[in-house]
Amino acid sequence: MPQSSETLEPPDGTSPDERILLVDDEPKILSALRRNLGNRFHLVLAAGAEEGLRAITGSGPYAVVVSDFKMPGMDGVEFLSRVKAVSPETIRIMLTGQASLDNAVAAVNQANIFRLLSKPCPPIVLSRAIDAALAQHRLA
Repeated sequence: MPQSSETLEPPDGTSPDERILLVDDEPKILSALRRNLGNRFHLVLAAGAEEGLRAITGSGPYAVVVSDFKMPGMDGVEFLSRVKAVSPETIRIMLTGQASLDNAVAAVNQANIFRLLSKPCPPIVLSRAIDAALAQHRLA
């Protein structure tokens, strides 16, 4: 699994401008996301929030960022709030296994997320959320 951000080749028919940054501190989750989404979307994988911020500032902008909530050092709300500050046009989605009302309120109010999805998230649900996020991004 990646030690630094890993860019996958875009699938045929996808726009290279519509890159999706997936951020999670768990290598197995990133592998599963790559396996389930890599044939539909142009993915960039980042192992944790700090690496995700480096990807945003170094090779951004991204159309969509999908982030885990619970990560060491910086949680998903703080990470997506920073993404919003650096790249306000990027659509933000959060995945969480820690779904509480307080987490949801913070994600919406601080990071202005587009979707909050619970883990485990079926691939079709995440895929549809990314499709909707890309449609929202195209409106900007």
